[in-house]
Amino acid sequence: MYRIRGFRSILQQLHQSQRQFYHRKLQVLFKNLDPILLFPTKRTVASSIQTPLVNTNPMTSCSSNTTELQFKVGQHIHGYRVESVQSVPELCLTAYRLIYEKNGAEHLHIARDDSNNVFGVSFRTTPEDSTGVAHILEHLALCGSHRYPVRDPFMKMLTRSLSTFMNAFTGCDYTMYPFSTQNPKDFYNLMSIYLDAVFHPRLRYLDFLQEGWRLEHSNVEDDKSPLVFKGVVFNEMKGVFSSPSSIYTRKLINKLFPDNTYRNESGGDPLAIPDLTYEQLKQFHSRHYHPSNARFFTYGNFPLEKHLEAIGKIIEQFDFDESLRQISRIPDQHSWVQYQRVKIRCQNDPLAPFQDRQTTASVAWMLKSLQDTYENFTLSILCTLLMDGPNSPFYQALIDSGLGSDYSPFSGYNNFTKQSLFSIGLQGISSDQSGAVFKAIDMALMDAYTEGFPQERIDAILHRIELSTKHQGSNFGLGLLMYINSTWNHDVNPIECLNINKQVEQFKKNLQSDPNYLKKKIKEYFIDNKHRLIIEMSPDLEYESQQQKLEQDLLNSKISKLSTKDREEIFKNGAELLKVQSTQEDLSVLPTLNIQDISRTIFETNLEKIQIGSGVPVQYSAQPTNGIVYFNAVIQLKPEMFPKKLVPYLPLFAQILSKLGAGHMDRKQLDQKIQMHTGGLSSLVHIADHPASFDQFEAGIYLGSYCLERNLEQMFQIWTEIFNGVRFRDDPDHLMQLIRICSAELAQGVSHQGHQYALRRASSFFGGAYKFRELTSGMTSLAYFRLMAASQDKVKEIISHLEQIAQICFTSNSLRCAVNAEAATMRTSLQVLEKFINSFRFTSSPISSEEPAAMEFLMPTVQSNSMNEHFIFPFSTNFLGRSVYCIPYSHVDHAKLRIASSLVSMKFLHKEIREKGGAYGGGARLDSGGVFHFYSYRDPHIISTINAFERVGEWLIRPKNYPDEEIDEAKLQVFQSIDQPIPPGEQGIEQFLTGITDQMRQEYRHRLLDVTREDIQEVAERYLASPNSGEGKVVVLGPKSDETSSNDKHWKIRIASGEQ
Repeated sequence: MYRIRGFRSILQQLHQSQRQFYHRKLQVLFKNLDPILLFPTKRTVASSIQTPLVNTNPMTSCSSNTTELQFKVGQHIHGYRVESVQSVPELCLTAYRLIYEKNGAEHLHIARDDSNNVFGVSFRTTPEDSTGVAHILEHLALCGSHRYPVRDPFMKMLTRSLSTFMNAFTGCDYTMYPFSTQNPKDFYNLMSIYLDAVFHPRLRYLDFLQEGWRLEHSNVEDDKSPLVFKGVVFNEMKGVFSSPSSIYTRKLINKLFPDNTYRNESGGDPLAIPDLTYEQLKQFHSRHYHPSNARFFTYGNFPLEKHLEAIGKIIEQFDFDESLRQISRIPDQHSWVQYQRVKIRCQNDPLAPFQDRQTTASVAWMLKSLQDTYENFTLSILCTLLMDGPNSPFYQALIDSGLGSDYSPFSGYNNFTKQSLFSIGLQGISSDQSGAVFKAIDMALMDAYTEGFPQERIDAILHRIELSTKHQGSNFGLGLLMYINSTWNHDVNPIECLNINKQVEQFKKNLQSDPNYLKKKIKEYFIDNKHRLIIEMSPDLEYESQQQKLEQDLLNSKISKLSTKDREEIFKNGAELLKVQSTQEDLSVLPTLNIQDISRTIFETNLEKIQIGSGVPVQYSAQPTNGIVYFNAVIQLKPEMFPKKLVPYLPLFAQILSKLGAGHMDRKQLDQKIQMHTGGLSSLVHIADHPASFDQFEAGIYLGSYCLERNLEQMFQIWTEIFNGVRFRDDPDHLMQLIRICSAELAQGVSHQGHQYALRRASSFFGGAYKFRELTSGMTSLAYFRLMAASQDKVKEIISHLEQIAQICFTSNSLRCAVNAEAATMRTSLQVLEKFINSFRFTSSPISSEEPAAMEFLMPTVQSNSMNEHFIFPFSTNFLGRSVYCIPYSHVDHAKLRIASSLVSMKFLHKEIREKGGAYGGGARLDSGGVFHFYSYRDPHIISTINAFERVGEWLIRPKNYPDEEIDEAKLQVFQSIDQPIPPGEQGIEQFLTGITDQMRQEYRHRLLDVTREDIQEVAERYLASPNSGEGKVVVLGPKSDETSSNDKHWKIRIASGEQ
């Protein structure tokens, strides 16, 4: 997996959704990562997603005492020397920094009372070109090693483990291989796989061809068919470069740091990837994957000494090599004496609400070397003050101006490069408005320099820092690893990053001693800083065709240089690769857990239920929450009281609920209150499948927040103000700006999660919850937001609809609540909650019939028909989704189908779609409502992938396709998801939201463990291979294709704008 952005910047984007702990499940990269220090510089909007199936494992909370010191400075352990030991009370941990004396390998161990243990090894990888060598090597390292000589042991271990996280990824200057698990045996199994993969990979030529790039006949078995480019990374990066925001981000980094490794595209430019040779890749491994250039990380409650012994046995054969460190060291970018300006092009965005307003313009500054951790801490606070929220100078100068639709991509403080940077600008502007944007940026900086910042805004940020040290997510250790990685990668003591309280106290001291402290920083790093990049990007209608021509020219150039022998070798390699991909391997060499390692008994949740006020149901759970109170609520929308015409406006209502004024506070005052007293307010469209009936589901609005115990009254006072009256009419222009922001952010997400949209659309034809999901978070919702964003003249009607929704939500007696808090605080928490509930009167009266006419948008109605759909997007690859209805959660067949989905994903679809087809990924999953989904992403094919989907039932029925041990492996993979650790603040929340009780989970667990081969064959025959399975619809998001356009009897071609 390729990542261009550092973890802190990723967390900046995800902080808002991380607060929405109701659905904390990130689809692409991380699950449940908890920030240590978060400064969200952009208000992201999360669309509603389906609630995942219930997890079970509880987590311990941070206690008041840190782990007892186990080792002392200077002590020698298994070849390591302890360099430093430090307790960090605010994070309830002890950090041990060690060096392996023979070769200089660094090791950081975080001892903490947490059962979810983490391992990671990373290397500083600094490419000298844009061939993607570091990225392709990351893929190849996981394709087999000397001790584990099987194809793709990494993917094989996904079904032989109970890991809570497994992945690998490449950044601009590092490659990392992390995992986490709660099982000690599993931990050392995976550590052995990872260590052998990075230090002793096979690096076979055929794997290079499969994962990197190759010339191959379009039909591998026909040497007369045309030669084309293939390769997993090649197709992955084609998909990445299909996104204008990705193009913008990458070019900004390349141009801001033109004199060192960041000028190159470490993930690989599709037009440069075919220049990489096999020999160059092997050389890159020998120069970078060495203990002298390695950083090891362990975290949790497993003993450090055993970790060191296991790692030491692998790396003891390597000697110290200082030259390897020197090779990978990155020289500082020299500061410019004059600003630079660059203009770039991208493809047209069909989802943009204004086709003539697709220019993006921003300014980026190089800031400070990461060697100075405190200065970068200060800069992160300063950048937050400058741009975060409606009270910030940049928000007021840029967002409130209405010049554009949203902040430009990559806006905010980022510290993943050796020298940190800050970027700010606007997207969705006219091509002649760039100058106005740059002028607004300069004026905002001068205003901030002149006026400074109110103390209450600074206090709010310090409050957020305090709260983030106490709030615990379910993969705290992985979050720590990613948080420290950037600085550690550049030879900074990683423990310095963890001393958050020390940095806060130093910041307070500097601010107190010098009232102009932050003003001076503005002048130094922004006003007087000449290392400033002015960058503009505008769409070019010819961009896509020109890129295709460049790729075709490159292909023709490669082909023209081929000799007859070369052509014979290409055909031979293609046939050999296909043979290898189709060969059944002996996997007995790989370590594995077994079914006996899975407990048959769930962890029961400590829950109590009462009624408060006028009968409002309340669930509460006493948990070790580290002094935080967590509040969750659902407002159920009853069909008889909620007009259908309002449904498309629900996501807008949820997304802006806390971004407008409420009660006696305008939007700026409300935001300040939220930041000062809570961890943020979440509101989402809530959709819960009925566990026993396909025809029933719950729809509503989910609300969530959390706060320190001392702020409990203030948090519920904020909710009271919102319930008593959101001020929709205060500022219609600002409301329209919020709509444009929502529209822009949702549109950008399509290029990254297009398969999710394809699946929502495909399953919507089943009606019920699936139709509702499509209307509120699918292609239909995207189109609605686009049309609303372009309808300034309709703002009064939009406001009217939002007010009607508010009247229904905040007056109907359909609220239920949940509270998680410390046992000592629970009584007070429930008393404050009761006061909140009693502060307003619920009624059950429907809204007035005297309502304005509905907005006449030309929107598609989801209807059942036999035609597949292809939404045309300017992508280089496709996203596919196919859905087949089966049975809901509580049916005895659901568990059987869930095991089948895991089995077929890893043992059949992975091979067909990724290994043979060259797509970046694909698979199958069964949701709680009972729909069986097939999907692929960044896929160069359509019909061959659909054919693979349709062969799933037949493959499952044939007993020779999978031995019994692979059924057990499928069970292990399912339990990875089911037994994900749950932090104290989320205990019982899945039951609160879905209605799936502990008893139901226990019964389901037994069914999963007891699934047999005969069960899988039976349900495959009944649901996936029968004639009825052919009713599943296929939806494609991707470029024009003859495969669909030439078959209009079965395909409906739709343009991506949503105009049907």
